[in-house]
Amino acid sequence: MKKAMNNSPTLTWREVVDKHHSGMVDELTGTLDSLFQAERLAAAVETERTRIATAEALNQILRRLRNTESDSALYDLLAEATSNYADRVVVLTLENNQAQAYAVARRAIDEGDLTFDTAKAAAFGAAIESKDPVTSVLAPSDVSAELAMAFGGGDAKLYLFPLVARLEVIAVLVASGNVLPGALELLSGAAGLKLESLRPEAPVLKPLPSSEFVQIGLPAVAASGSAPERRAWTDLSADDQKLHLQAQRVARVKVAEMRLYHVEDLRRGVESRDIYGALREPIDDARTAFLQAFLSKSATMVDYFHLELLRSLAHDDDRLLGETYPGPMV
Repeated sequence: MKKAMNNSPTLTWREVVDKHHSGMVDELTGTLDSLFQAERLAAAVETERTRIATAEALNQILRRLRNTESDSALYDLLAEATSNYADRVVVLTLENNQAQAYAVARRAIDEGDLTFDTAKAAAFGAAIESKDPVTSVLAPSDVSAELAMAFGGGDAKLYLFPLVARLEVIAVLVASGNVLPGALELLSGAAGLKLESLRPEAPVLKPLPSSEFVQIGLPAVAASGSAPERRAWTDLSADDQKLHLQAQRVARVKVAEMRLYHVEDLRRGVESRDIYGALREPIDDARTAFLQAFLSKSATMVDYFHLELLRSLAHDDDRLLGETYPGPMV
């Protein structure tokens, strides 16, 4: 008796190969997806490790800066430390409109007798006038022929970070190449704070750009119902002037830390027009610290932290801080 024949069609050789090939492709695709997911995870882990390592390295540098005992030691340390965040670094000291190379990192440039008149270098004039970081090209009219030659000329960018103490630019950190501006701004701000502490017998302080300050309504003052008085800079005591200057520097350093350590959060905050919502924890912590260290110590103090947030993070557009931002503390 004959067996019943199988009615299923017989596969051709090409069909068998195609089926096997299709299975291999599916298997390979799954394997590649797993590999890519693993690579993405590894990259995320490596990014986090890099972030932590960078933060730890910067904290070590900040501690070393705080422990320096002289201007010269500070300049040498600043040049050495910032060389990890730029290809070429030099610290220039300023005196009587003359800039002179003081410390060079890893012999990145040959400072020789590098001296020039800052009045003939527009970028330096802008940095000294504004006391803020300035980015320039290596044009002789912007950075001087001497500095342009020392850094090799060309179309490269040059970053200038003023070191401010007692409202005066004492020195300028100059960097070029592969630069991490946030780290350099943070370290320059910390160096300025240290320079202030190294100058207990500073010359007479210059008035701030604004000639008047608004007295803070501290709880005791508010309870009395008296209106806050307006005080001119020259009417402030020497101790109050010193506290105002320190408050300005601390505010800049705190905000620079946010720009450095919370890059993605800041970007999202700007895009959503809610910087405070994106950086609520570091902003609240800094506000509390500023209130305790400065606002509670002087009835003439100004909320420099709020002003720095507005200037540096929100680009003077208070709408970017978000609707939940509590506003200035005074």
